[in-house]
Amino acid sequence: MFEFTQQEFEEICKKAMLNDELTKIFEMKIKDYSNTKIAMELHISDRTLARRIKELKKKIMRVL
Repeated sequence: MFEFTQQEFEEICKKAMLNDELTKIFEMKIKDYSNTKIAMELHISDRTLARRIKELKKKIMRVL
């Protein structure tokens, strides 16, 4: 689970240069959406979402 303030969220998105899809996934994870709900809303498979989350975590770790 991701727990960030709005300011931290914006800073991380900017520093990590997240694309629109990763930004949306990050925002939905902060709001505690389930992976299934995120995948359905973004019209992607659970497997694709898992890869995107892995990519997102790597980018966040690089900037923290």
